[in-house]
Amino acid sequence: MKRDYANYQVALKVLLRRGDEVLFLRITDPLMCFDLPGGRIDNVETKTPLARILAREVREELGVDVRYTLGAPLFQFRRYVASHKIYNFLTVYDAEFLSGDIELSHEHSSYEWLNPKIYTFKRSQFLSSEEYAAFSNFFTRIKKSKRI
Repeated sequence: MKRDYANYQVALKVLLRRGDEVLFLRITDPLMCFDLPGGRIDNVETKTPLARILAREVREELGVDVRYTLGAPLFQFRRYVASHKIYNFLTVYDAEFLSGDIELSHEHSSYEWLNPKIYTFKRSQFLSSEEYAAFSNFFTRIKKSKRI
């Protein structure tokens, strides 16, 4: 039996916290779905530490002034990028916002700080059901643990 394998790229994101709020970006596309700062690992970064890759991506997407402390991985999910016909496997890391003015790149149209303890997320705000489930499950655990 011949198997068809999907092509995956690995991506890293940060769940950037400021007090009880989390930074959510809006993807520049007709759907305006939620996204987090971060992106794919470039093929020349095979030996680059993950924290440096995340720092590069955060700089590219939020500007050079943003400072944060990076924490541990929180959750993972897959995302299909139809325009490139490729899957991304994403790991989301905890991060605490320290300072800086946010200057969005062309990849995102807007941003907002949301409190996941009180904000009700909808499936339509995410690119896929799997992505929505990953965020929903994580924030449900957070609500129960009184964290963030």
